[in-house]
Amino acid sequence: MNGTPPVLRMAAAAALLLAVGCGRHAGKVSGRVTLDGQPLANGVVSYTPTKAGSSAYGTIGPDGRYRLQTGAETGIDPGEYKVTIASNATPEQAAAMGFKIGREGIMPLLTPPRYGDVATTPLSAAVKSGSQEIDFAIEPEKGPKK
Repeated sequence: MNGTPPVLRMAAAAALLLAVGCGRHAGKVSGRVTLDGQPLANGVVSYTPTKAGSSAYGTIGPDGRYRLQTGAETGIDPGEYKVTIASNATPEQAAAMGFKIGREGIMPLLTPPRYGDVATTPLSAAVKSGSQEIDFAIEPEKGPKK
């Protein structure tokens, strides 16, 4: 390649990087969320980097499963993350909880509020390159001590 013009060498190197992947969003994370031992049937899981980087999120499906994405791209950069999880009740669940639905239609949280705030969540994850399953088992709020 010594006789190859530098522009062609750079183009070949760029093509090779594209073919093998340049490491962008190299972590492919999916998993399952349970609340009090049962699959959480809706909500959002968010990963916020503890240092610089992009956040990622995944929508929780009816079986409690999620898959992370960063913006419109699948995956997440490797690193350390704080994890938040929030799920609102469905109208049926809200009615069973005795919640009256107002004009805004805002449903009560099913998940304890501490899990939905990056400052108070006890959840974290270490993301590596490649595919990995990261499950979360969250517990309901404990009632006041008597």
